[in-house]
Amino acid sequence: MNTLVEQERKLMDLLTRRVHKTFADARAAGVPVEVFDDVESIAASMAAALPATHVYDQLVGPFYDTSGLTRWWGISRQSVNKSVAAGSVIACRLDDGQWVYPTWQFTAAATVHPHLITLWKALRGAADPWTCAVWLRSPQAELGDRSVADWVISGEPVEAALELARADVARWSA
Repeated sequence: MNTLVEQERKLMDLLTRRVHKTFADARAAGVPVEVFDDVESIAASMAAALPATHVYDQLVGPFYDTSGLTRWWGISRQSVNKSVAAGSVIACRLDDGQWVYPTWQFTAAATVHPHLITLWKALRGAADPWTCAVWLRSPQAELGDRSVADWVISGEPVEAALELARADVARWSA
């Protein structure tokens, strides 16, 4: 397992190479320097794509915050809020009112894994968002001690996970 220091080093190496390539391509294409004048904004945009850290990271994180998600998806805060209201993204609210979005729900194409949303919607009728998120990330004996999220993301049948969800929803609602 990698440490945070190792991951930071890898990320910085990758970013350095990509930034150098971008600038080399810009020079070769004759792009004016003014395109890159606002380096603070460029750096802020890059940093916003990094998962935010919160106290709940150990349970269900890491997370994106709303600012990071809007930049990654290239949409407005209002559009993210509509996704939250529609239940089409897994979102949990912190004590300060800020929304956070567990990173494990997203595919490489920046979409939410559809089976996770199916499970999320099944659970949300009976429990608060934090309980549902913890449930999705908790090992389940019936799934070989894998979490439901890991199970469906790896391509295992969603039906087995849905049965577990429905059973727990029934218990929570009793």
